[in-house]
Amino acid sequence: MKDKGDGNGNGNGNDEIAAAAVSNTGVQGQKPALQVICLGSSGGPCEENVTGFLVRSVARGWERGSMLAVDAGSHLAAIVRILERDFPLVSGGAARAGFDGSVVVNGNGNGNGTAGHPTSSLSPSPSGDDALVQLPEPTVLESGPFAGLKLPHASARANALHVLRSYISTYLITHPHLDHISGFVINTAAFHATSKPKTLAALPSAVDAIKRHVFNDVIWPNLTDEDGGVGFVTFQRLKEGGDVMVGEGEGRGYIDVVDGLGVRSFKVSHGNCTKSPPSHHHRGSIAGLQDGHPALNSEQSQAMGRSLSTSQHAQFSAPGTPGGIAPRQSFYSSQPSPRLSATETSCVVDSTAFFIRDGDTQREVLIFGDVEPDSISLSPRNRTVWQEAARKIVSGVLGGIFIECSYDDTQADAVLFGHLCPRHLIAELQVLAGMVVEAKAARAFERSLRKRKRSAAVANGVESAAKHAMAQDGGLSDRKRSRSLAGRSAQWDARRSSVTDQSLPQTASASPATELSNVVENHGGMSPRSTATTTIATANAHAQQYPVHQPARGSLVPSGTYSEDVAPLAGIKVIIIHIKDTMKDGPHVSESILADLREHEARLQDVEGQGLGCEFVISQSGESYYF
Repeated sequence: MKDKGDGNGNGNGNDEIAAAAVSNTGVQGQKPALQVICLGSSGGPCEENVTGFLVRSVARGWERGSMLAVDAGSHLAAIVRILERDFPLVSGGAARAGFDGSVVVNGNGNGNGTAGHPTSSLSPSPSGDDALVQLPEPTVLESGPFAGLKLPHASARANALHVLRSYISTYLITHPHLDHISGFVINTAAFHATSKPKTLAALPSAVDAIKRHVFNDVIWPNLTDEDGGVGFVTFQRLKEGGDVMVGEGEGRGYIDVVDGLGVRSFKVSHGNCTKSPPSHHHRGSIAGLQDGHPALNSEQSQAMGRSLSTSQHAQFSAPGTPGGIAPRQSFYSSQPSPRLSATETSCVVDSTAFFIRDGDTQREVLIFGDVEPDSISLSPRNRTVWQEAARKIVSGVLGGIFIECSYDDTQADAVLFGHLCPRHLIAELQVLAGMVVEAKAARAFERSLRKRKRSAAVANGVESAAKHAMAQDGGLSDRKRSRSLAGRSAQWDARRSSVTDQSLPQTASASPATELSNVVENHGGMSPRSTATTTIATANAHAQQYPVHQPARGSLVPSGTYSEDVAPLAGIKVIIIHIKDTMKDGPHVSESILADLREHEARLQDVEGQGLGCEFVISQSGESYYF
């Protein structure tokens, strides 16, 4: 549905329409802060629907430059398809021939066999060189992913290009595989009319790969602003884990990539390469080593390579799978190094997990690039991401996780090619769930400790007031006693001459000051040592009550129970992305994946007495999700 706007097409959208669209998304309890639009949900092999998302802050509305693209395997073409729900593919103009030879007149066909779309109301063009064509009135969309956005053109193609040029300012790339960057690369041809360069933000290794192997005037023209390029694209190199010098409080480390959206980046592993590290060290990380390790520059590093025969390589290659990625069980023959083990010499393909934070509400979503399970990875790095995610779930700021599940459970570990399947995804989420339980227990203990401190402070205040009152009463008694003793001394001096025995009996008694001191020293409160002992004992008790749950390597169900009344991941949406289409007859593989996930969840409920509690959603191109 759409509505005619009342101004030019370059302004913000209709907030009431956008709010109505949001209210129909099923979000309950609070107003959504982030919108994620899915442009591509597949991991191939069909190129029309591969990984790509748009993210925006709902509070910022439809401001220019306010949208962030996360990966862009599919991009402009997907935006066109979404807008074809409300606009014809082509509007106005003369008749043209379709691809099949049929005649399409004035845009009444949309290029895919349907007709009847409204066309723009163009006034007849007067003859002569000074002929002017009246532009159509702006249109405000009433529904769909772009609800509330004011669009100035009459066709889906023109409006899609307007969205790309005016509203998308930054491309956040998880890793440089073609199914994550191909749309962006091809769409750079449309960046020439923008007011400033588009930003490609990624970890330095991904930026380096795209710069060297794509924008090199061989694979694609150098349209960047580096090395003498045209300047359509500029690079923003992110720091792994975030920049600790940026932001403050919970926002520390988040780097703004568009106005209103900050990002923290974490490396994850996406399989390992088939070649030895010295020949392609730029492609990924050496497991167990940090960048700049001296072993990588030594002559002995030449002995770190692993050979893979042609037959073995063919055995583990599959259509639609990058040839540079091999599974862990690829029968590598290792040549031992005197400085590094065989496992440490493996070259691991880097990918990225991004925490994206709305600056106005501090709400977040977590979007993974391609990722493999820690249980079979030569460089397991998911745990670091889950630790950060668990803390955010407990604090209530993380609402959704976008994570791949490329295959169903019929795929063997040996041919996962650096991806996840349902059994491994559930195991990873169990690690997260255990950390959530631990974080909740720690938070509850901190709250009880703060409450105890507050109670102690109140008790100390009452005690101080009592001491003050006692001190005042004691001082008054001392003054009265001093005057009484002074009078008695005068009488004793007058009678001393008549008293023959000068030895007067004396009774030892504690002064009021001494009594007060004794009261303080023998107060019934706990000493600092006893308080510390109680605190440690309580912490140990909590640690025993809330154990950390970690699945054994390759295991589906960890030992122990969650000890929670509410499922650990209740309220969290897990959006399944990067599903590899089998391109076979019968049900789509996504149905099998969802069935496998639900089966594992039911098994957890039977074995553990409680499931994870998260909601699994299969992503679809053209849908949007609010958090």
